[in-house]
Amino acid sequence: MAAQDHVHIVREVFAAWNAHDAEGFLKRLDTKTVWESDVFPAPFAGHEGARQFFKLYVAAFPDLHLDIEQILAAGDSHVLVRWRSTGTHLGPLGAAPATGRKAINHGCTVAEVRQGRVTHAWVYFDNAHMLRQLGLLPAA
Repeated sequence: MAAQDHVHIVREVFAAWNAHDAEGFLKRLDTKTVWESDVFPAPFAGHEGARQFFKLYVAAFPDLHLDIEQILAAGDSHVLVRWRSTGTHLGPLGAAPATGRKAINHGCTVAEVRQGRVTHAWVYFDNAHMLRQLGLLPAA
């Protein structure tokens, strides 16, 4: 596949997030996909793990929206995305109850695409910044 095909696949992943469409999200993932984030102690693996990752954030932020600020193909299988997220914390986020506060955050996702599916993704964002906006951490 061409690099632009990989970019298109990753754009579809982000579109599924914005539509809050778990099945559309999973459709673009390899069955053995792995999703890692610096805010979780262990990766989410396979479709069930990816579904958990997806539902965790959509349940906590029912109006979650991700804007792609920059997207780049890297090498023969990777796509880098710099994004901005917005959402209102209206559901539990782990052990934290809803605060009703809005959060705006920036992050980066590195996705590996093989044979038309995302096989691995690394998601990085400033979790402390988000938690401060929600009133769950003291101001810096």
